[in-house]
Order: sequence, then structure tokens, then C-alpha cells
Amino acid sequence: MKDLEKTTGNMKLVYSVLCALKKCTIFDLQKITKFKDVDLCLALGYLIQGDKIYQKRIDDMVYYGIVTN
Repeated sequence: MKDLEKTTGNMKLVYSVLCALKKCTIFDLQKITKFKDVDLCLALGYLIQGDKIYQKRIDDMVYYGIVTN
């Protein structure tokens, strides 16, 4: 249960950062959130799975942003 609560909190923080920045890389997110790789990847995965954010490759970099409907 604690892991789910932690991941949910991480998801909320990542989502709010992306709302503010519009789009950024995983490196930007990691620098801002200070999350470990696993925690950030879990948060991103759940947000992508829930269609809250997108992942897009531009040139040699992967960007994340908010899905707008």
C-alpha cells in the first residue's frame, strides 16, 4: 500500500511539472524531481498508460508532455 501511495504522489508531481513546462526530457524531470530512475519510470509509465502524458522522440531525444483532449 505504501508503494502505491508513493507512486501516486510521484505521478502527481511529475504531472504538475509537465503542466508547468509543457514538455521536457527525462533528464529534466529527474533533475527537477530528484527521483530515482525506478520511481520516475514508474510514474511516467502509469501516466502514459492512463493517457495523461505522451512520450515522443524528436531527433535523438525523448520528450514528455501533457495530453490535451
